[in-house]
Amino acid sequence: MSVSRLEQRAFTLIELLIAMAIAALLVVLSAPMYAQWVADAETRAAAESIASGLRAAMTEAVKRNTSVEIVLDPTTKTGGWVVQPPGGGPPYQSAGFAEGADRAVFVVAPAGNTILTFNGLGLVAPANADASLPFDRVDVTTSAGPRSLRVLVGGGRTGIKICDPAWPATDPKGCPAVGG
Repeated sequence: MSVSRLEQRAFTLIELLIAMAIAALLVVLSAPMYAQWVADAETRAAAESIASGLRAAMTEAVKRNTSVEIVLDPTTKTGGWVVQPPGGGPPYQSAGFAEGADRAVFVVAPAGNTILTFNGLGLVAPANADASLPFDRVDVTTSAGPRSLRVLVGGGRTGIKICDPAWPATDPKGCPAVGG
């Protein structure tokens, strides 16, 4: 008895169910890794946004040859940054953290300082227009992931750097020691 070509190519119901079970198992196993990847991506997006704002403020200060400040609003979901003249005024640039980083949590150091002023040479001013000290770092994490990143602001060779505090200070990915 000969078997037709159509019957040779067909799947049985059992083969189809086994394939679906394997696919479902792969989806279940990959879900935690995907969630961690999304949380890491949000942390990275938030850190990149802050670094971008700092670079924009530095560039604006050099371009205008005058002091320019960046003001951070570290509120989760609704926060962001604004580059503006010292003490306020019409903003030069701004961005919100909701774009890909709505679950990010920000910790500014020194605590409570959310303003940083660059002078006309692009260097960090020793004090802001309101006489407060400028912030020098922002730690970024998400509620869903274990990874954290740090955005450092320094003078001289360190400039603006995104680093990972989990890596040793001697590694290029690591955060340099204070004053480094």
